Amino acid sequence: MRRPDVRAFAERVLRLPGATLSLRILTDIARGDVTDRAMTLAAQAFTSILPIVILVLTLPGTDVVDDALTELGIPVSRLDHTSVDDPQSFATFGVIGALMTIAGATSLSRALGRMYVSIWGVTKLPWRAFWRWVVVLFLIPAAVTAQGLSTGLRAESLFGIYLGGSGLLGIVLIFVVTVMIWSATFTVIPRLLVSTQVPLRLLVLNGVGTGLLITVLLAGSRVALPTLASSTIRYFGTLGIVFVAIGWLFVFAAILVVTAIVVHAVVTDEGRVGRRVQRWAGTPTPFTVPTASWYRPPV
Repeated sequence: MRRPDVRAFAERVLRLPGATLSLRILTDIARGDVTDRAMTLAAQAFTSILPIVILVLTLPGTDVVDDALTELGIPVSRLDHTSVDDPQSFATFGVIGALMTIAGATSLSRALGRMYVSIWGVTKLPWRAFWRWVVVLFLIPAAVTAQGLSTGLRAESLFGIYLGGSGLLGIVLIFVVTVMIWSATFTVIPRLLVSTQVPLRLLVLNGVGTGLLITVLLAGSRVALPTLASSTIRYFGTLGIVFVAIGWLFVFAAILVVTAIVVHAVVTDEGRVGRRVQRWAGTPTPFTVPTASWYRPPV
């Protein structure tokens, strides 16, 4: 009995439509340090986003943020606030504390920037672009707030049809709005972190892919997360909340990393699909000169 020709079989498989691109995507994902990058982003998000949310909630007129987070099942209004007798010292501490909180929390923005720069092979922006990190830092809580406000659409019904207490039309509207919120968020965020080095159409493609996957994650979380959280808390107590939060953020961050890797693999592939995407969206083009004047050596 003749042994099968593995090489010939592999060549036949690679001639199938999309086989080369699929192999390229799988190879890039395997080489992309997804676990390390996702865990880094998850840890940075855990230590950055929560302080910013608490900071925003201390500002006047932010009841809408509180209501939105409560709709998502995050009752931040239950947090206790300590009182300070001296208003002047409180104001001073508030300003200094806010600036320190923002400066420390930009570590998430910088980590996101390093991830996109590394995957897409572009140039890291100089320190004078620090304002971009601050904007990115507030965009994510803004998207979470918008997500919480959109849950009010679930009461909308079509022909009186309800599923699990939510109207059929409301479910569709929430799905569409969720995709739009996160697609827009992760189109703008990479744009801020890599500037014009990556064409806007390519960033839109990345944003739509990210938005769709995040929407699936949020839908799955509503089904599986309550049961998972209750069982974890039962075994580990309060520490279980941390495990659940870090695990959820890890999956969220992995979506960002994998989407960026897949988009880069598609746009740099020499196959038919890759060439079409290149003609439509363009390709990443790194800056060719130092972007900071102090970096240039003296003549």
